[in-house]
Amino acid sequence: MRKRRYRKMEGKILKISSMVLMITIVLSAVVLWQFSDVHRIELKQRQMSGLQMLAYYTRPTEQTEDISFKHQLQLELPQGLELDRVLFENDYVTQNIVIEIPGVEKDYFFKHPLLGRCNHINDLYMENGRIEISMDAVYEVETRISNGRLYLDFIHPRERYEKVVVIDPGHGGGAPGAIKQGIMEKDINLGIVKELKKLLDENDREIGVYYTRTEDVNPTFAQRAQLGEKAGANLFISVHCNSDSDAELSDRDGVEVLYDEQKSDEDYGGGRLAQICLEEFAAATGSKANGVANGSGIYILRNSEVPAALIEVGFMTNQEELQRMTTGEFQERAAQGIYQAILRALEER
Repeated sequence: MRKRRYRKMEGKILKISSMVLMITIVLSAVVLWQFSDVHRIELKQRQMSGLQMLAYYTRPTEQTEDISFKHQLQLELPQGLELDRVLFENDYVTQNIVIEIPGVEKDYFFKHPLLGRCNHINDLYMENGRIEISMDAVYEVETRISNGRLYLDFIHPRERYEKVVVIDPGHGGGAPGAIKQGIMEKDINLGIVKELKKLLDENDREIGVYYTRTEDVNPTFAQRAQLGEKAGANLFISVHCNSDSDAELSDRDGVEVLYDEQKSDEDYGGGRLAQICLEEFAAATGSKANGVANGSGIYILRNSEVPAALIEVGFMTNQEELQRMTTGEFQERAAQGIYQAILRALEER
């Protein structure tokens, strides 16, 4: 009897042990499957491009329901981080926007993903607290923080300004332009445009102004030429200095304005803009007006999608004019002439 009872108990114990083992195996398998699935999803996310991650995470949830603007992104910020500690750079010439979130870990964007939508993003890169956004055109970025989240709104210049102008100081960086007696053309061009910028900054009209450069750098011809279209500009004006073809000193002086004669001038083209620039520049500086000329061989005029004029402000091969163009007085007068030309041309548009 006692042996039979022991056998029964052994049978029950074995049965229970088998059931426990089976349950353990099943639970382990479930845990391993879940871990494997999470790992697989995480691996997949890490292989996504920035744009793919944006689309993946931006699904209808409580987090995204307050994305009301059609071109808006949002990001949860580290607790207590103020807007003035977030770095923003907007390069209008290349249409690249950089945002840097200080003091975050390498995987921050996997734990706190960027959310939102914008159909004008060409490419998106996110790593180590740095977001790089490549846009398809020029956009102003409006920023604000609400409930610990950073909101980015992308506004095209024509949505913000009544009129838009692009100013191009010729040459720059390793491309000095003409050099006479140690004086470089790029410096004269930039000096005039800096004075022009002062006038445009003080203007209270709704004019958006974008510059191909405001320092000693050298954007490519393509970057200069495309900025007018990318910014939705009404006008494009490039500032240069003239020189005689033989590069010898001569008595030739005065202002000349070039435009692309091959383009139609029916609505409002470069020809009319060039004439206005010539008249206003000569009136402001007292320079001799040498007229307007065909500049269809010049890349930035030939490839501009908006009315464009290139002002040759004076001759570097004329000793007297060369010295005059380096003075603050001339550069201020030259800027005033271009400024008046811009206002007059925009009134006619």
